[in-house]
Amino acid sequence: MFYFDSFQGKKVLKSSFLEGVDHFFTTREFPLSFGSREDLKQETIINRQKLIEGLKIKSLKTAKQTHSDHIRIVGEEDFYDDTDALISNIPSSALILNFADCTPIILYSFKDNVGACIHAGWRGTEKQILRKTAEKMINELNIKPQNITAVIGPAISLECFEVSEEVFDRLIIDKSAKNTYKIDGDKFFVDLKQLNKIQLQNSGIEKIDVTNYCTSCLSDIFFSYRKEKGNTARHSSVLKIRG
Repeated sequence: MFYFDSFQGKKVLKSSFLEGVDHFFTTREFPLSFGSREDLKQETIINRQKLIEGLKIKSLKTAKQTHSDHIRIVGEEDFYDDTDALISNIPSSALILNFADCTPIILYSFKDNVGACIHAGWRGTEKQILRKTAEKMINELNIKPQNITAVIGPAISLECFEVSEEVFDRLIIDKSAKNTYKIDGDKFFVDLKQLNKIQLQNSGIEKIDVTNYCTSCLSDIFFSYRKEKGNTARHSSVLKIRG
């Protein structure tokens, strides 16, 4: 279950599924990436420092996102090029990735103190980046899927995410999964959150919290690339590894 909370006096979105772990999805009140909004550049620099101080972390891990299926288990470096999923088992470090309609997912194992942040737009969803990240945690870090909790944060909704017929056919392989798409005449709509939930279930993960919040409908709270025609900053997923 998702609920709004406060971090450093700013509104953030959390999930009760990760109670006891420092995590949240930021809102317009607390941008950590300015995107094309140069006027917010200085504010994001200040906010990142507030994030480090507020979380009391030793390092902040982030990436240049390219809508790929590239996944990194982080090490000493704080920045990873051409990467759309970060996995960490480094205590007192934090992961952040940035979004403006694409699907943000946080994975965490309480038992193993290992977590991940994943960026899944339609290209990443098509490439199954979430499934690949979960399976990397399972196969390379020996984490049992039943120990992984997943939270799927605010992203563009089914009703607002119209795509071309070509993109629709690339994403909707299973037409029997009626909750993942809608066809209205010659218009095609896709639910990225539900498609990513299916990837988690196919990886054996059952503890999944999915928010109903739509970034396009709620562009007064979150940033929306489509609603704002590209002239927007980014909200972020944030996860601290306990230490």
